[in-house]
Amino acid sequence: MRILLADDHFLVLDGLEVLLSTFDFVEETKSVLDYVGLKKMLEKEKFDVLFLDIHFGKHDGREIIREIKQMMPDMKIIALTSQSDAATIKSSVNAGFDGYLLKIDGRDDIERALKAVTNNEKYFSAKTQQVFFETQTAKNKVELTEREKEILQLIVQEKTTREIAEQLCLSEKTIETHRGNIMLKMDTRNIAGMVKKAIMDGLVNL
Repeated sequence: MRILLADDHFLVLDGLEVLLSTFDFVEETKSVLDYVGLKKMLEKEKFDVLFLDIHFGKHDGREIIREIKQMMPDMKIIALTSQSDAATIKSSVNAGFDGYLLKIDGRDDIERALKAVTNNEKYFSAKTQQVFFETQTAKNKVELTEREKEILQLIVQEKTTREIAEQLCLSEKTIETHRGNIMLKMDTRNIAGMVKKAIMDGLVNL
């Protein structure tokens, strides 16, 4: 396997070259410090895998990956970056990276990533997956006020708007306003959908 490293930090490149030299399936490793050097290298040599920093000098790896893939369509490209926020991970996946590693990831992750992408599989390190999963979970979690939870519970119990208003000593208009806010937060279009989602997401007691 021939590997190309694209990063604008000498220490990162040196460290990676030493680490990759310990893999018996890696034939050769070369490195470049800027996008001009990267293009020149790809014009004259063929590589199996490219490790590309998301913030590669003045260039954004997500913006230049399409041009790189046009130059070397069979080469796999793995993001190797310190950017661990979910937005960057998601945008990199959408841009076309075959894998995503953090610079704090260990040797085992790098080895697994290389074997996965060359087997036409996507690879995202455990730390990357954890960040993305936690963000998605937080994104999907419905945050209701105590009053909204109370009203939702009564709706699930098939109480009418009038009955809920009387029980909570509120006006029917106020109950309708709360119900609209609950539906908006839960991204549902009707009472049936709201009740179903409330039960599935464990937002009420049955």
